[in-house]
Amino acid sequence: MTMDSSGVSQIINALGVVYDSKSNNTQRREAQEFLETIKSNDESPFWGYQLALPENNGKNYIVRHFGFSLIQNSIKTRFHEFDSTKTLAIRNWIVELANKIEADDPHYIKEKLAFLWVSIAKRIWGNFPSLSVDSKDKPNHGSQDARSGSNPNISDTNGSSKDDTISGWSSMDQDLWNLWSSNFTCRELSLIIIRTLFEDIYLLDDPIASKRTVILNQLSVLIITPDNVLNSLYEYDQTMTRCKFTPNGWFVIWSQFLLEILSNNDANSETYQSFVPKILSTFKTCLHWIQPSVLRSENIMQTLINLLSLPDVKLKTLAVDCLHILFTRSYSNSEDFNFFIGSIFTTEGIQKLSQFYHSLEIDPDDIDEQAYSLLKKTVEMIVSLSEYLNISSKNKISWESSDIDNYLNLVLNTTNHPSLIISGLSLQMWVTILRFDELSSKGPIIKILLDLLEIAANRTINYTYNDELSSKKFLDVDFDSNSDSNSFLQNYKKFNEDIVRITICKKPEEGLMWLENRLQVFFSSDLGGKCITQYKLDEKSDELNYGSSQFNIIENCIRGISRWRIWYNGKDFDVINDRLNKLVESLGERLLAMNLSCPLLIRKQVQTLVQFAPLLKDVSPLMFKVLEKILITATFEYPPDITDEEKELIRDLRTSCGTELNRLAYIMPESLKKIFNDLENVVANILSSKKVTDHENVAFKSFLLVIASRSSITDKNELFAKIVDPELAAWSAPETEKGLMDLHWFMERMGIVEIASYFQRRGISATTNLLESEMDEDGKLLKNKLKDHWSSIFPIRATRIFIQYSIEKLNHDSTEYLNLLKLWKPRVQPIIPHILQLLTQIQAYHNPANWNDLPDAVQAFVRYSCMERFWQQGVSIQSKETFIEENVKAAFTLRDFADSVGHLIRYTREYAFLTIGSLSQLEDTLYEIPNIASMIWKAVAGDTVGITLHSWKHMINSCLRSVIKFCPVKFVDVFMAELLPKAFLDIDKLIVGKWEKVYNNGLQLQGNEDDETLSEEMMEEHMLRQLTATVVRFLMDVVSQFNAKTITDTQFACRRLIIENKEVMAPFLQICCHLITFKDTKCSFNTILVVRNVLLDILLKDDEVDKYLCDHLVKALLQVLVDDYFVETHGEAAIALTTLYCALRSKNDYPARILIQCLPNITTQHVSNFETLLVSSKSLKHQRAALLELVKISKENGSGNDYDEMKNRRKQLEVAAAARKKKSLTVDVMNDPFTENGALDKLFGDD
Repeated sequence: MTMDSSGVSQIINALGVVYDSKSNNTQRREAQEFLETIKSNDESPFWGYQLALPENNGKNYIVRHFGFSLIQNSIKTRFHEFDSTKTLAIRNWIVELANKIEADDPHYIKEKLAFLWVSIAKRIWGNFPSLSVDSKDKPNHGSQDARSGSNPNISDTNGSSKDDTISGWSSMDQDLWNLWSSNFTCRELSLIIIRTLFEDIYLLDDPIASKRTVILNQLSVLIITPDNVLNSLYEYDQTMTRCKFTPNGWFVIWSQFLLEILSNNDANSETYQSFVPKILSTFKTCLHWIQPSVLRSENIMQTLINLLSLPDVKLKTLAVDCLHILFTRSYSNSEDFNFFIGSIFTTEGIQKLSQFYHSLEIDPDDIDEQAYSLLKKTVEMIVSLSEYLNISSKNKISWESSDIDNYLNLVLNTTNHPSLIISGLSLQMWVTILRFDELSSKGPIIKILLDLLEIAANRTINYTYNDELSSKKFLDVDFDSNSDSNSFLQNYKKFNEDIVRITICKKPEEGLMWLENRLQVFFSSDLGGKCITQYKLDEKSDELNYGSSQFNIIENCIRGISRWRIWYNGKDFDVINDRLNKLVESLGERLLAMNLSCPLLIRKQVQTLVQFAPLLKDVSPLMFKVLEKILITATFEYPPDITDEEKELIRDLRTSCGTELNRLAYIMPESLKKIFNDLENVVANILSSKKVTDHENVAFKSFLLVIASRSSITDKNELFAKIVDPELAAWSAPETEKGLMDLHWFMERMGIVEIASYFQRRGISATTNLLESEMDEDGKLLKNKLKDHWSSIFPIRATRIFIQYSIEKLNHDSTEYLNLLKLWKPRVQPIIPHILQLLTQIQAYHNPANWNDLPDAVQAFVRYSCMERFWQQGVSIQSKETFIEENVKAAFTLRDFADSVGHLIRYTREYAFLTIGSLSQLEDTLYEIPNIASMIWKAVAGDTVGITLHSWKHMINSCLRSVIKFCPVKFVDVFMAELLPKAFLDIDKLIVGKWEKVYNNGLQLQGNEDDETLSEEMMEEHMLRQLTATVVRFLMDVVSQFNAKTITDTQFACRRLIIENKEVMAPFLQICCHLITFKDTKCSFNTILVVRNVLLDILLKDDEVDKYLCDHLVKALLQVLVDDYFVETHGEAAIALTTLYCALRSKNDYPARILIQCLPNITTQHVSNFETLLVSSKSLKHQRAALLELVKISKENGSGNDYDEMKNRRKQLEVAAAARKKKSLTVDVMNDPFTENGALDKLFGDD
């Protein structure tokens, strides 16, 4: 039925209203509703064809585009209803419209038309009913370079009918050739069509293409490959060859046309501008699977290399992309490998790469982003060639005949680039090479080791402070937020430290001599001299930055020597080890002799000196001098008349020395055992002289405790009691027990009664601004009195430190640990109720309902004290400098009382959480107490009215996750069954309520913002995202994730508990369903993996559970799948839902009804078609593709948005390209035995 002129006018008018900025919402909605009715009409594809014809609507591109949309919508939503006649008609309309494309049609019209062509081609091309195409039945005829390795000429013993040929669009290749031959505009369109088709088949996880991947792959190979190549590889078949029109194949046609254009040397011509980028873009979709013999015959690599000499940055970028594919694709025989890879590793090949790299100079003061992007891609391409250096690899180049020296020097040049992103691209390569002895012992590697060491050492500085650094200017372009930048910089530094460490391990003597020379040069310079002599160094100063870096380098060199001792097994080990010990001792003596002035650098000096202990503890008296240095520095005098900020630096230095003192005891207890009596006297003198505070003296006592616990000292049990019992006795002191009895006495114990009395004398009311009320002499006296009182108010810190330091990293089967367990258990079990009661009072203190009986002024004071007045990276809005400045000011006012009490309470709560975590590491000690799970949860979460999200996060991280992780398997059925339901339900209630509040206020964040850009209103959401991520980590601790590499016995037992116990399973599934739908992609993704880990074991076991899964988990996963916010989660969500649906649907039709209920625009027919595909699909991947297609139909049955669709497509292509590059990295640096700073995240991240 032809649309009459009035109908056309109505559509044109409606489109005009939709796109007219002056239209109001009502007019726009009515117009949109009218257009939707047009889309749902059975005649919509024909009307779309009429609207899209140039002769009907010429330059009215909005109308023509809408016409295309009508056809596209019908293909996507109703294709299953079309018979062969309708399908053929639509196909012919698309071909006709393609041939009528006009030169001045905008690009988006051409792209839309190409999508239409590909939409129909994916569904019918090669769809010959009389042929049975099954990838399992097709022989591999020797080609491993075509995607499936299957024969494109499928043997057809029965022949095929004319209807088969028509319905399978066997003429598509001819139709494409007709476009190519028609005119330049049609030729351009043919390239867009094939590029789009190959993207869908080879690069994207397209649900339609993946269902027909075998036949589409075979036909793609067929039309792109010359006949002579095909005939040499595959058997001839008449049916399939009907689908091919051009004997030479498309690749030869494109390649020759490209050479023809380039030979004209007219870069400004329209032909050049239009076709060169399009041909290269099409190359990118097929270079990885075309037969290498075709690439060789067309000399494509030389063509691409020649393009690098052109001035056009965009074309050079495309050429580099193509070369990268050639350098990383697979080659099945050595002849092809040597042609493409071997030739690059010749002197001439490396020289060309080097010249091109050096031609790409970027001015850090005027960064051209396109040129910078080209440089990144170029370096990525250069580094990708390092895969072939691996001598154990299947594809490897010859180290003897290849120019490895110049290649390595080229990569080293990129490592030294001022852009840290550029530099970082090669770091994993260097770590991998250094890690393998077979590679690191090669001559070319040995030659450059010291140069690499120098570069890596130079890159261990902090790059965030100096805006004048070229590297900082590049960083500012590379990252939009400080959080992303900081994450990258942390990993960048770790990689460079690894290089220093492993290089020193491989060349220890030369490395230590290099280090000595480096330190001599640095500390002899003006900058190094200031590091030594200046007392006050700004945290952002070059002196502190570069000075700290030298100490970091020393530490990593020392660790390298430690690794050498483990790694080296030569016969001359003892001789070399003696020489190394002397060099290390000499280095340590020089470091110890450095008389630094700045507390920040002294702190770093002490930390570095302790790193010498593992090497020298048994061979040199130097470590006793280091011990003396630490003891002296731990009592560093406070100079008179210093500022509070300077006092804080010295306090930090003293605290750090306490930590290092204990570290030294942990490293060399046997050596220190010999002088234990002397150390006891030294510590006694320090404590009695009042040189250290009650807060600091815990570190000195724990120092003695660690030596006694970990050494073979004879009277260790008596020493343990002598050190520990006086501290633990404080828990049963009358004043402590009274202070824990109820909130009133707790507040009195905190000194609030005395503060209230002082406030009353000063006339302070509820409306007084404490920040403007100066501290008088009485206030200062009270403050000093309370400070002494607060330092020993509850023995929680000493309890935690004594337990943790004594058992830290001890094997639970060791004699030392078992003896400590015997000593700790009877001592701590009686005080556990006190610790929980302390937490109960602290939580109650934060609840405003508990303040009602207090005077108004005291209520205002308590409210002030509950405000989290602290600075933390990733939490605080203001800068650290501003925070310190405000607090210095506050210290002279009455608000200091509130700040001090608040800090004390939060600090005490933090240590109480940590203490429970430490107690959980004492085997049965905690878990055998009856009802302990309920007691713990009541203490930490019984009264949470005034508890902040930050405190919740800290409680889960330091307390809850510990008691989960360390729970003995035999207590899982009791302890976990008691704890988990309460924890799941309460945490779920908390985060659901908070997320609802955020949604009501309007979602403001994406999850990766810079803290400094956040307003007060945004901070709650920021903290909520951090808490949500912590909750997901907690769930992973409980049951692990699907396909996790390791799973503990406790996790296995917890998983069994959840599967078998519905009282635990129900709240677990509830919190998981909510976490999946929260607007946080990473949390959603990780929670789906957690659910998948239990899914198969709970399905079809219980009707009630299955019903719950249908009503909640299916809906949660559908909610994620229809929301483009979760695009990165869609793949995992679709797998989970496919598994879930297939199982539940075998039982009844309820899951199908849920689909229709939750997916807009989906009918029973859609679901029926979807289920038919599920049944016929041979793999989970194809079943997932069917589900994604159903979701796509649901989402696109509305108005659709081409801009969003194209944006999503570009994003998917970028992800696919990145995934291809990752596949070439076969070595896992995460397993590097030389990595000592914990597992390295990938430098640029995955998400």
